[in-house]
Amino acid sequence: FRRNCHHASHRPPLAEGTGNRETAVRWAKNRGRALGATMSTKSNMTTTTTIISLALLLATLPVEGQPNILLWMVDDASYRNYSFGGGQTQTFRLKRTGEQGINYKKAWSNAICRPTRAMLMTGQYATETGWWGQNHPTTTILGPDFGTFGNLAKSQGYRTLMVGKWQLDGNVLDHGFDHYCLWEKSDIVPTRELREQFVEESNGPVFDPEDRGGKRQQNRYWHPLIVRHFWPKQHEMLITTPEDFGPNIFVQCIEDFLKVNKSQPFFIYWAGTLTHQHWDDVVQDQAFIGMPEVKGRNIMDILGREPDGTGSLKSNIDYTDKIAGYLRKILRENGHFKNTIFAFTADNTSHGFGKGQLRSESGVHVPLVVWGGPIKKRGKDGALFSLVDMYNTFSDLMGAGVDTSRPNSYSWAKYWTGESDQPVRKWMIAYRGEMDENGVIQPKFIARTAQFIRDAFDVLWDCSGGRDESSCNTVNPSNPEYSEVYQKLGQKIQEIRETGYSDATKF
Repeated sequence: FRRNCHHASHRPPLAEGTGNRETAVRWAKNRGRALGATMSTKSNMTTTTTIISLALLLATLPVEGQPNILLWMVDDASYRNYSFGGGQTQTFRLKRTGEQGINYKKAWSNAICRPTRAMLMTGQYATETGWWGQNHPTTTILGPDFGTFGNLAKSQGYRTLMVGKWQLDGNVLDHGFDHYCLWEKSDIVPTRELREQFVEESNGPVFDPEDRGGKRQQNRYWHPLIVRHFWPKQHEMLITTPEDFGPNIFVQCIEDFLKVNKSQPFFIYWAGTLTHQHWDDVVQDQAFIGMPEVKGRNIMDILGREPDGTGSLKSNIDYTDKIAGYLRKILRENGHFKNTIFAFTADNTSHGFGKGQLRSESGVHVPLVVWGGPIKKRGKDGALFSLVDMYNTFSDLMGAGVDTSRPNSYSWAKYWTGESDQPVRKWMIAYRGEMDENGVIQPKFIARTAQFIRDAFDVLWDCSGGRDESSCNTVNPSNPEYSEVYQKLGQKIQEIRETGYSDATKF
């Protein structure tokens, strides 16, 4: 892999006193003799140019001690789908990972996927990005000016890879990713001509159901259409067969990346296709599809579909857990086990568990397991974590400090590493909005403290009885015992609605 130098990095503003100054000093000392000789023999103008060039170079130097980061966000999975959240599917690999690191019992996404993806990647709410629902209200989409954690990582000297599902229109490479390996869903390949060529050559993964308005779709699971950009090969369509399974190909892309990336810190963002249902062109509807049978403990030995040819959410969750175990295996085999942070979460909850809803927290309560590298062992943790916090948490861990231009994203770096045992948030929000008949976005919000939830229907829930929404009970907000917290949550929602910001460290 060689760095892709064709796309400019976005370097976000940093908080005062942060960044990689110490690394810059060490770097300058190591090269001081040659640098000093150069600067002493040039004119003032050349010296100024040299200093500016040095500053630009330092902006992309890796910081000593930077952890590698592998973020895996699955598609449609609830906290309660996993055994550590009370689910019936035994996900002992992820359970063990959470026991060795942090397993957040109160992590929130948004109620639907695209708003979560935009929020996660930018550290900004829809008040800034415009992503309230599945359809963006403007033509700017998620432009490169927003700056994602991919741009952030690249600016800090990381080599970057994205695999899985993009789902936000625009050029992936503009958002800081040197390489990608992505399910082609009509929004990855840069030109229509190249996209049509891929469709013609794929000979199988494409179908065109009439009731979807002639909109082409490609398989995400068996016989997938996947496009890879591993420099120097650009926008390379992988030739697959009906026996090839998309998530396994993504794992292989990650493994290939790890094998050659030994000396530079890396940031991998896997926006998974699991555990989402598959679009079945036969029944013309969403349906679960059989996962690969597993030979022994190696998920890469694919024997075909499940014996009965059917699938279920349970089998999807189970296979996700097997992949988590395999990821740990390849991190160890490639020498990255001790210095890699692994974070596992979801974009929203699953069908049947409240996806898309803002009643109680059933639509936004997702798993979040963080483990590895400098992460302190905390096990199950009741702190409030919003996925908007990933941006500045990563920014801090990468050595860039906290980006104060994204004030709704809070850094958990000290909490994760054990420098502090004080949870960061006192409350958090989630949202969803759709266009009304006049084309105006109508946003709805839900907010919670550690104990109480005020949902989008202005219902107040008391969750003191348990760890998740199944243990929450509605209470009367006019009761003096609950009226104050009800009003405060409403005020916080209104502040976000009107100004786009409200201090989540105070309540």
